[in-house]
Amino acid sequence: MKRTTAIKTQVFDLDWNRHITSRTYEKFCYAARWNYLESFGISIRTALEKGLKLMPKQTFVKFLAQQYEGSTLSIETDCKQAEDGTLQFKQTVYDATDKKSCELISSSILYNESKDSIFLPEIEGKTLSQFDFPNLTIKERDKDQKCLDHSFYIPFSDMSCFWLLSSESVWKVFEEGRFLFFKEVFDLEDVQKTDTSTFFMGGEIDILTLPEPGSQVRLLSWIESYEKIRFFFRQDLLDSSGNVLVRMRDEQLFVSFSKARPKKSPPEFIDKTKMYWAKEA
Repeated sequence: MKRTTAIKTQVFDLDWNRHITSRTYEKFCYAARWNYLESFGISIRTALEKGLKLMPKQTFVKFLAQQYEGSTLSIETDCKQAEDGTLQFKQTVYDATDKKSCELISSSILYNESKDSIFLPEIEGKTLSQFDFPNLTIKERDKDQKCLDHSFYIPFSDMSCFWLLSSESVWKVFEEGRFLFFKEVFDLEDVQKTDTSTFFMGGEIDILTLPEPGSQVRLLSWIESYEKIRFFFRQDLLDSSGNVLVRMRDEQLFVSFSKARPKKSPPEFIDKTKMYWAKEA
């Protein structure tokens, strides 16, 4: 049973490339997921009153068309529930002309105060194969992999009304990691000099353990593989003991900064990033 939610973008949703930032799509889709659950009697207020929480697990996203401020987006949401209670949301974001802008598939667990999964009778009993959920392609980091390593504080201000980190806040951490990588390895001066930027075309996120608000984490970043016009970027979020909390793999497309068109990577990018490539890159 599909549900459609309409939301309008604002000027504060723009990123440094002057397009709607990637995490805005997740924020909008998060709202649409709750609209979907509300149609089954699980509103935000009901969840808070009953002590229910929606825990994010995995996300697969693909960006198909750029959007700008003032765009009215329609989010079509469908959901199935696996036998273990996992809610699997499939969402498509359309622009005002009904052109696909983004496709997002995510999984979450809705559980009560006893950490028991909540089953929704209208959609329960579906298997993973019936939903055609993608398989993760995120590989474990090689222990000898050279990474850009940053300490990162998870602010309490990113805590949701459920007193836990939202999936959009996790996206924000990885977005920060991409900025830090480019700031220190291939900075804005290089972007202007080579007329080269990169666009986030899509990726996958695997939340093993949701980071705690107020905690100190480590963010490791490196390049998993490289092609002529794109590369695959990897990031791991670790706790203070070195345990992996969240993993991300995303596809970055090289584009002309002035023309916003795909182009080959400049030699400068290869020279400056080579030390952070995986062995098989």
